Amino acid sequence: MRTDALLPDRDLNLVLGSREIDPPVPGEVLVRVAWAGVCGSDLHVLASGAWVAYWPATLGHEVAGTVEDCPGGEIAPGTTVVVDSRLPCGRCAGCSQAPSLCHNMTWLGESRPGGFARLLVVPVSSVVACPEGTEPAIAVLAEPLAVAMHAVSRLVAPPPGPVLVVGYGPVGALVHLELLRRWPGLEVCVREPLASRAELALALGAKLVAPSGLGAAGTAAAEEDGLPAGTEFALVVDTAGYPQSLAAASRAVANGGTVLVVALSGQAVPVVPSDLVERAISIVGCIGFDGELPEAVGVLACAPDRYRPLVTEALLLEEAPQRLAELGRRPSVGKVVVRPWRD
Repeated sequence: MRTDALLPDRDLNLVLGSREIDPPVPGEVLVRVAWAGVCGSDLHVLASGAWVAYWPATLGHEVAGTVEDCPGGEIAPGTTVVVDSRLPCGRCAGCSQAPSLCHNMTWLGESRPGGFARLLVVPVSSVVACPEGTEPAIAVLAEPLAVAMHAVSRLVAPPPGPVLVVGYGPVGALVHLELLRRWPGLEVCVREPLASRAELALALGAKLVAPSGLGAAGTAAAEEDGLPAGTEFALVVDTAGYPQSLAAASRAVANGGTVLVVALSGQAVPVVPSDLVERAISIVGCIGFDGELPEAVGVLACAPDRYRPLVTEALLLEEAPQRLAELGRRPSVGKVVVRPWRD
């Protein structure tokens, strides 16, 4: 069985072609992909080739679609589903605690063909059925929303004061909305240099912060970071991952506050232990999600209009190679999604 798919090769040339996929067997399901979200990790792979175990690859791990075939009968054809892209090993010490802690984690698209294709075969255990009437165009946000939910779940208590979200890409926006869903009335500020994303944050109820004047200790560093000088936040969420963003977030957090690190960055950052000790700062990391995907599906099904503004650009499969190649230098306002079928 063949399917049209996006195919980056070892030289990272991305073309529209076709690939052979094995028909589903009992325990598997054939999904007709309706929408596939573009994640920052996809762009990293296209720029570096990192993480991919086979070539030509087919990326795409944020997937919503409908069941075409399920030989074992576990789920009815026509059911709208989202795909759980995690592929933990199930054997390591990390897996014994939670799938997200797997030492050998791989992801759909990186170790097996993903959702930038018209058809996709995955284990039945890797799909979550959506409530009847759920829009696939909104359900495609389920995985990044699950990531945001998991990140916020790492907090041991509600933030006792204002929150700063650094970076307002799709995950930053979803973290913002998740904070407000859990704690309505929470003051959420956003630092985002891209004007179009800052406007989206403002439209969704955030307050915008910008570098403030002179006079405070560390002002020069704060202005270089693009964070406000002289302002402290009980929680700072780093969803930007630019060089030194962790150091900037640590300077902006209040004494006794928490820095929640969601963004992936390979930049080395100097940490002064005495700063952490004397200011009682907690730095909390998180990765992926655990049991949040079904909850994310339910939230999106119940309140689609709340999340609809986050999907700002849709591409047909044949349009995707050119646009994905330029996303790094010309980012979209919100989430970019790929639609493999015209109908």
